Parts: sequence; C-alpha cells; structure tokens
Amino acid sequence: MCAIVDANVVGELWEEGSSAAGQGFRRWVEGPNGRLVVGGQLRQELGSSNAARWLQELDRADRLTRVDDSRVDREAARLRSVPASDPGSCKSDDHHVIALAQISGARLLFSNDKDLHRDFKNKRLIDHPSGTVYSTLARKDLTSHRKAQLRKHHCLP
Repeated sequence: MCAIVDANVVGELWEEGSSAAGQGFRRWVEGPNGRLVVGGQLRQELGSSNAARWLQELDRADRLTRVDDSRVDREAARLRSVPASDPGSCKSDDHHVIALAQISGARLLFSNDKDLHRDFKNKRLIDHPSGTVYSTLARKDLTSHRKAQLRKHHCLP
C-alpha cells in the first residue's frame, strides 16, 4: 500500500517548518518500504517549489506513482455527484484525494483535515483494506504509534 500526502501538511516535510512526525513520514516515503501516489488536482496542489522538487526526486528514485490526472478527475466528479444524504458521500471538499485513493489503492493518508479524515475512514469510500490517517493535529513528535503506522504500510513499485 502506498501513501498520499495532503497539501495542508506538505510544509511539515522539510526542516525549516517541519515536525518530527512530518520528517519521519518523508523518510519513510524515501525509504525502501514507502511510496507516494499523486494524480489529478492533488498533483497540481503539490506544485510548490519544495514539493515539486521532492516529487521529481521521488520519481527519479522510483518512489512515486503517478495516476492519470483525467482518471482521477473523472472519479472526483462522480464522487461530487453523490447526494450529501448518501452514506457514501464525501463530507470534505477533497473528492480528488478520495478518488486518488480509490484508484491507486493507497491506504495511508498524511493530512490534518478532520473532514478528510472522516472520509478516508468511511468504509463506503475506502475499504479492502480500510484507510489509515497519519496526522499531526494532536502531536507533532514521531511517536511509537506513528512509527508502527508507517511500518505496517509497505508499497510495491
């Protein structure tokens, strides 16, 4: 399984504004068991200079999976069309992140968006296996729980 990093935490990956948990996540992605997935609107959102350079480095190191933007966009549009009353509807405005997870099979999300957390853990949206959220809302240190979250997620190229 691979990981998705939300644009709202990308600043935590680098030394100048980072957290220990953010740096731990970055090291995991760059290591032998990690892999990042991008595509659609999220790829565009990660277009900042640091993030764009990091994506290029991951791509060169074969640690990045790119999902066709149009495929992610189509699935995000489908998710947006689901009525809000449906238990399988997104409560966040991050349909593109859920679409990327559904298409790619990524089941680890680094994000600090509580609405997106609820969507990512909604078994009607993400299942087989269910989604895991890696967040620094409560704590920014690299706890044993976070290390275990990363250890259990192995990505295959």
